[in-house]
Amino acid sequence: MSKWKIVIAGLLAIVLLPAAGLGIASLFGPSLDPAFEQKLTDAEREGIPELIAAEAKNLGVTALSVTVLEADREPQNHYFGRAKQGGLMQVASLSKAVAATVILILAEQRGVSLDQDIRGQITSVDIASLEGGNRPVTLRQLLSHTTGASQSGYPGYPRNSALLSTADVIDAPPRIFESQLTFDGIPGEFRYSGGGYTIAQLWAEDTTGQNFETLADELLLGPLGMTQSTFAQRTIEADIAPLTVVGADSGFAPTQGIFSAIENSWHIYPEKAAAGLWSTSEDYARFVAALLDAAAGEESAIPTEIAKAMLTPEAETDFMPGTHYGFGVMLSPDGNGDIANVWHTGANAGYRTLFMTRPASPKKPRRVVVSLGNTANAADLNRAIGTALLER
Repeated sequence: MSKWKIVIAGLLAIVLLPAAGLGIASLFGPSLDPAFEQKLTDAEREGIPELIAAEAKNLGVTALSVTVLEADREPQNHYFGRAKQGGLMQVASLSKAVAATVILILAEQRGVSLDQDIRGQITSVDIASLEGGNRPVTLRQLLSHTTGASQSGYPGYPRNSALLSTADVIDAPPRIFESQLTFDGIPGEFRYSGGGYTIAQLWAEDTTGQNFETLADELLLGPLGMTQSTFAQRTIEADIAPLTVVGADSGFAPTQGIFSAIENSWHIYPEKAAAGLWSTSEDYARFVAALLDAAAGEESAIPTEIAKAMLTPEAETDFMPGTHYGFGVMLSPDGNGDIANVWHTGANAGYRTLFMTRPASPKKPRRVVVSLGNTANAADLNRAIGTALLER
């Protein structure tokens, strides 16, 4: 970061301190009913929508979409508030699993090893010129958050802003509180980095000459039949009809990463691989099911070896004891060391998202739960829904 950016950022911190206090005060609003998760676990199937609707209303979540998919059964789709079938929401960091799949498919097609130094294949930014960029950078590191890259997450830009290039957000982000991406962490150690995924996105774009949304459509979304998903950021309803956009609702809350109030609106994310996927709970559940099925040997648009690699632990995370990261997904092992759950959470400006899934076992079928909310208070609600519905 340049010296003037550091100075201005410090001054901003002083100016925003009272506002941050207001943001903290806003946390003392409605909170999740401590008994909600158990109530949902114990409820009869037909009573589930009523319980979720009541808790979403209690928390002020204005749109929530939940999908439960078990084995080959028809998905159970539930819509609350302004959410509806075909209503797109940003899935935030759930984008990483889809993006990792696209990037791994491309790497396989191009004959690029996961452990190959890819800096020379990136032409839009001189990676070696970035701080710490004089060491090898590999897709394995980038997709497992072990390259030491900075930028854990991104706040996005107001929806009517000019869409920056991928190279710009890495090398020369325009805002005073942003800085050039650096490699100031320890290679091989887990350090959650949306910046690393943005570099992987740039690699995909530079090696093909295509933008990331086009690559994703061609390599994964189209072949999987994910007609309700896109990495495109200019989401104009006239262009996506009969699909619609479900905007986010969030007040000013610095402690939650929201620096401006949003009312039925959204931010745009040139960091598409890290946070830019628009989808529905139903469509995202389709992807998760395909990933697990491919890992079990049922190839589709996702090759089995790629799916297996994604679900293989690469690094232990610092989020909770025993949790590992694969490629784009969190992995929780059981007592025998096998993968018990695969999951990820997401937080964009306003949107809060989660998927949880358990692979098929001799005793239980594969089950997927996806919960997408458009309000910051949806985070705890998503967790309770995922935990309760996964093991019913």
